[in-house]
Amino acid sequence: MKTTSGGYVVSKCRALLLLFAFIGSLIAVGVLVYFLADRPYPAAALTNGNGAAASASSSSGSGKKDQPHDMASNKNVRLPRAVLPIHYDVRLFPVLEKGNFSILGHVSIDIQCKMETDRIVLHSADIVVDPKSVKVFEQGKPGKTLMVASDGIHYDTDMEFLVIRLCPKHKDKLAKGANYTLSMNYVGNLTDQLRGLYRSTYKEDGVEKYIAVSQMEPTDARRAFPCFDEPNMKATFTVTLGRHRDMIALSNMPLINTTQMESMEGFYWDHFAPSVPMSTYLVAFVVANFTQVEADVGNATWKFNIYARPSARNQAQYASEIGPKIQAFFEDYFQIPFPLPKQDMIAIPDFAAGAMENWGLITYRETALLYDEKKSSVSNKERVCEVVAHELAHQWFGNLVTMDWWTDLWLNEGFASYAEYLGSQHVEPGLKWLQQFVTRDLQDVMSLDALESSHPISVVVHHPNEINEIFDRISYGKGATIIRMLAAFLGEKTFRQGLTNYLKSRQYGNAVQDDLWDALTKQAKVNKVSLPTGVKQIMDTWTLKMGFPVVTVTREYENSSVSLSQERFLMQRSNASSQDKTVYLWWVPLTYTTDFQTVGSTWLADGQTGKKHELSIPADKNQWVIFNVDQMGYYRINYDSKNWQMIGQQLMTNHSAISVINRAQIMDDSLNLAEAGLLDYETALNLTRYLEQETDYVPWDAALSSLGYISSMMSRTSGYGLLKKHFRTIITPLYNLVGFDQKVGEDLLMTKLRTNAVSWACSMGNKDCISRAVNSYAQWMADPENIDIISPNLKGTVTCTAIREGDEVEWEFALNRYMASNVASEQAVLLSSMSCSEKPWILAKMLEMSLNSTSGIRKQDAARVISQVAYNSLGRYMSFNFIRDKWTELRKVFPSTFSSMSGIIKAVATSFNTELELKELIQFREEKSEGLSGAERATQQSIDRAKNNLNWMRQNYQKVVDWLQRVY
Repeated sequence: MKTTSGGYVVSKCRALLLLFAFIGSLIAVGVLVYFLADRPYPAAALTNGNGAAASASSSSGSGKKDQPHDMASNKNVRLPRAVLPIHYDVRLFPVLEKGNFSILGHVSIDIQCKMETDRIVLHSADIVVDPKSVKVFEQGKPGKTLMVASDGIHYDTDMEFLVIRLCPKHKDKLAKGANYTLSMNYVGNLTDQLRGLYRSTYKEDGVEKYIAVSQMEPTDARRAFPCFDEPNMKATFTVTLGRHRDMIALSNMPLINTTQMESMEGFYWDHFAPSVPMSTYLVAFVVANFTQVEADVGNATWKFNIYARPSARNQAQYASEIGPKIQAFFEDYFQIPFPLPKQDMIAIPDFAAGAMENWGLITYRETALLYDEKKSSVSNKERVCEVVAHELAHQWFGNLVTMDWWTDLWLNEGFASYAEYLGSQHVEPGLKWLQQFVTRDLQDVMSLDALESSHPISVVVHHPNEINEIFDRISYGKGATIIRMLAAFLGEKTFRQGLTNYLKSRQYGNAVQDDLWDALTKQAKVNKVSLPTGVKQIMDTWTLKMGFPVVTVTREYENSSVSLSQERFLMQRSNASSQDKTVYLWWVPLTYTTDFQTVGSTWLADGQTGKKHELSIPADKNQWVIFNVDQMGYYRINYDSKNWQMIGQQLMTNHSAISVINRAQIMDDSLNLAEAGLLDYETALNLTRYLEQETDYVPWDAALSSLGYISSMMSRTSGYGLLKKHFRTIITPLYNLVGFDQKVGEDLLMTKLRTNAVSWACSMGNKDCISRAVNSYAQWMADPENIDIISPNLKGTVTCTAIREGDEVEWEFALNRYMASNVASEQAVLLSSMSCSEKPWILAKMLEMSLNSTSGIRKQDAARVISQVAYNSLGRYMSFNFIRDKWTELRKVFPSTFSSMSGIIKAVATSFNTELELKELIQFREEKSEGLSGAERATQQSIDRAKNNLNWMRQNYQKVVDWLQRVY
């Protein structure tokens, strides 16, 4: 978030007060003595001659900004390249003492001067540097210390720059080609803001405990130590961490030795091996009283450990089993050994993201790493598996080779999001990850990318707030989807070898997307892959433009040819579309089949709105043709009415003749085409009737997701009763087939299918389902410690149904179980289910609890609570009122990750479909425009969705009701 000058002065004063208190304690005095005595380079004391804390008022107390190279004036947040870092020596002591949480730090940075300059500009935020400790000397000339100007330490708080100017009187300058060392002492706050080096709190045996943990991505390493905080300014790091004897310290590299703090009994310094070259956002520190689970790595050359709270040690077993297997799989896949001697993974009680790929020390939210066989569901196992695979893929794609700047964030996240399916399939093939990709990523991101306010995968970004905004489904899901499409048209052999060549050529360095395209193009030529043009020309149309096409297929049945056309798929077009000068045409790789035995292919070029194509496979005029085989391409397909009719007939007579993935595609495409007005709803809804016979997970997942939109639109209308009847008609055969109770030994996807069937059956009013859920919950209430009463896979649905059908007593029981649980995944399920209540005072209570630090709801879960209440038809407007009324408090709760507000705003507005709701949403954006840092794009996307929803109600609501009335 953008920090004002005034805000920085406040935080600086708070840091100084902490330092006064720290120096005033006996422990701190001893630490400081040793801290400053064991320096590799000269360092001044953190106190002045009178023993008082050194004041930084000369550097930033006035709140004035320095403007190095006029950078602040033109809002260029990039650092100048006059000097570049080579090596950091970072020494940190996080003080984990209630009432005195702080960081004492020292950093020495070896730098190389690239051009003559009289200043060093680096990043620093929420840190107070002791100006007297700042030293600059030329390497190889230890006696030559350059003088820093008396007023030469300046903060630019908007730019988050620390500017160190050399003394003009001595005419000191850094000489081009020379190497120097910059060193300084500083103090910072060990806050609970989930960024930089922060504190996390948890309870063990009823005792409150603290840990220090880091989260640096994207731009928060500067909050832990002054640094050159840009991804392409790589350096090596030597880390030393201070800790109490009861704790452990972890960093990216292995521990090499431990020394006792001088005159400090019970306190130690842990010294870690120098790192490989890496970006600052990958540096990691942990100081905690955690336990270790050592994994069996077989013949691997590296060690692999899981760390967690002692009471959660047994929940680390699953990650310890799959982690080494996935890492070894990626070594083979990329044909590059993991370059570090160890891999640590640690579960953090308070963590803003799902996980963070720090090299050699991956940090996770507890729900993303810990799994309890008795209390966690298949979905929880699935979550752990995919996140572990995602972060391990990053060790190569992101860590070994890093994007040059955040514009190409998708190179990191898109590829890791694709590779996670490969790693997960390797260790959990029963979950059929490659099938699930189409619903979990491809179809999911299409709903966002069909908005006018979407954005290209490759986005030029400047300010840190803009960087935070692109950590979204476009960078992750769309990035993964177009990589999957790329792998399909290149072929697996060419794709893999091209990746290996790319990684080896750029290892320990940085890259832009063109470097990847170049490597793949060269390999395609070697393997003689037939392409219509170069990889760059094809992929630029997918990365530099937002959106995706709908390809319309019109058959000429007498001569086996088709007319193909492409246009951008939009849920709604406004004046903004007509004013957009971008030509929305793509290089589209088309595949098609009539029997799923033989497959034809062709391309639409980025200069073609359409063309005629002779089908290269037999196509009888009475036989359907399906395009986009197994939905490998990122586009929707629309057909002429006859082909749609023949596909529908096939689904009704023998749906298994069409592949599982294409059945999912047909459900998703048809319902979304109808939503956009490109297909009549009668055709789309008629196709859903085949679901009475469907028994595979992926087609059901696609159908329920798309039908869920119609449900959310109609939930407050008179036609909702008829819609629920349709849902019951198609879901009841599946519910009867799979049953309410889990079967011993069934495959994992069947368990997931049952979860969906039971959830929808109960929510749509199936009496047997509701009765069994309510009775199961009553049994659990009577015997709370009996974990066998409700399957973990149905606990969410059972709890939600019982709370919805019940009263405050059912809700209070879930809250008590949430408080008592030691399993993060179980807590997450209960927290979500508690929002199912239809009692407004209960939902209001949940909202208030989300901002109450003593309520028992963790800060990391506050946004989730508000979002879950918003998804409740009754609660969505309550949540909207809540965020408007509590805006100031929300800004305090989410100061570091205000992008959390993106999720809240999207959840609140996802079902807005009236003129009044749209008007109030627009008014909200206007009133809060100054405080939406990191959530501007999400707010505009929510407005676009509300407009789409309003348009849907006007154009489609009655059509759906008319169809329902004809059928029922």
